[in-house]
Amino acid sequence: MAEIDQAALEAVQDEITAIAEATEKVELELANKRNELMRPVYEKRREVIAKLPKFWSVVIQNHSELLQVNEATDLPILEYLSDIWVNYDPKDGRNFDITFTFKENPFFTNKELVKRIIFKDDESTSEAVKIDWKEGKDPSKKRKKGDDDEPLESFFSWFDDEDAQLSEIFAEKIFPEAIRQVELNLIFAGEDGDEVVFGEDDEDDEDDGSVDLEDEDDDEEEDEKPAKKKGRK
Repeated sequence: MAEIDQAALEAVQDEITAIAEATEKVELELANKRNELMRPVYEKRREVIAKLPKFWSVVIQNHSELLQVNEATDLPILEYLSDIWVNYDPKDGRNFDITFTFKENPFFTNKELVKRIIFKDDESTSEAVKIDWKEGKDPSKKRKKGDDDEPLESFFSWFDDEDAQLSEIFAEKIFPEAIRQVELNLIFAGEDGDEVVFGEDDEDDEDDGSVDLEDEDDDEEEDEKPAKKKGRK
């Protein structure tokens, strides 16, 4: 096999670099186009899931391990989460905002928490978000039982983190696939205050308080009938 001299190797490397840059450019154009086409779909989805008060809380719970959700301290706060929206830069979808909208709540005063991701110098960075916690309500300030030095894990610690990795996962996977993630496990508060889980056969458990006497009589008659003897073979 003939050896390739250094100049030839460098020329090949330049060609490979050019191909990689062209590929990245096309992938970015495709991503930008996808974001443009999906926006009205997500807007329609937004209208529909607004009817389910706990939708986004359930989505986050479904990723509790990844998002470091603490059930004891985070879930009561997430009950007030009414909307999540990802807004992409139309010219460069690698730049985007994730907006978390909360109803008025006893934990903090912010109506929105906006996580902003900026792509620069071939890497993404995430801006820290200041949460205006009410006194004694910041879960990240609480400590593990029996350990005064180690803070509790909390979903809300992510807002103070400048690492963009989790933000990218949220925008690229959790937000787009939210419907599939929740699917038949949508939970929301029923009129009587009990939790209702969609996807279970609620019709079998319905009881309007009425009694069908004819059905009861039929059942009694069925019970009183003697069992038929099996015929001999």
